[in-house]
Amino acid sequence: MDATNSELLELLCDEHPLTRAEAWELILTAPRRYKIHYIEKRNGRGRRLIAQPTAELKAIQRWIISKYIAAMPVHEAATAYRPHKNISDHARVHAKNKYLLKVDFKDFFPSIRDRDFVQHAVKHLGISTRLASELSFLLFRRDENKGLSLSIGAPSSPSVSNSLMYEFDLKLSEYCDANEIVYTRYADDLALSTNKPHELDKANEFIRELLGCIRYPRIEINPEKTVFTSKKFQRQLTGLILSNEGKVSLGRDRKRSIRAMADHYRKGKLAPELHTKLKGWLAFSLSVEPDFVRSIRTMMGEFHYFKLVSVNEKMEAEGIIPSGDEW
Repeated sequence: MDATNSELLELLCDEHPLTRAEAWELILTAPRRYKIHYIEKRNGRGRRLIAQPTAELKAIQRWIISKYIAAMPVHEAATAYRPHKNISDHARVHAKNKYLLKVDFKDFFPSIRDRDFVQHAVKHLGISTRLASELSFLLFRRDENKGLSLSIGAPSSPSVSNSLMYEFDLKLSEYCDANEIVYTRYADDLALSTNKPHELDKANEFIRELLGCIRYPRIEINPEKTVFTSKKFQRQLTGLILSNEGKVSLGRDRKRSIRAMADHYRKGKLAPELHTKLKGWLAFSLSVEPDFVRSIRTMMGEFHYFKLVSVNEKMEAEGIIPSGDEW
């Protein structure tokens, strides 16, 4: 690959303070401009690799999102990484159905490759293969064993993955619609529900067949995380509780923990490093059980509550700006 007739090179120079030499160097070296660290997996089984792009590359990736990725299709079944949608939207539509199937993908982001993006971008953006290939250099990290793959840690990875799953989401949604099944996907977590017994067994088999048929991406199911459940048991979906009354709840244990943290904050006893965690839990809870957050606000008092939350959250709470569901 050389700089001759590079459309991306010209765009980078026109829209960023880069010389031609700097822009071309960035394109060629971008797949290696990542800082790697590891975090423990939630199940305690090993560590997850996080690859954070450099500040300069992050800025370019955000530019690519606004200029290209935002124009790529995302199916309605996808509920993660989208404006005014959240994890409760993923769970709520399944709450009233009797039977639930949960499916999880194995190594979701790392399984998505640069060639998948090139095919998808050429088809849905109408750009040249060369431009799509050069864009992939700025979006995908070089793995010594697998070539270029999507990294956990890049700001562009969520929106890229969401769009590249479009064909899968479309075909699975068509199957589910024809068989009275509700389907949503939150990143690598799939949820299917129905009131028809045994229908989800066939749907599970269809998912496996579909993954083998679609052109891209080549993703595998994590069989250890495939779960069939029903209203006879406590149903959990992406950390939320689905009640037999058809509602979504944070669950007693989580609410008890949040309430205790809020009380400690009010009394000045909550460790400073936990302030952000509490703020995050309150923001998350607001989309699931707003009445619970109102009770926490009353318990904490206006001063302590609004000292913790941001200005925008204060304005939203007071009705100055609408909440996500009202936009």
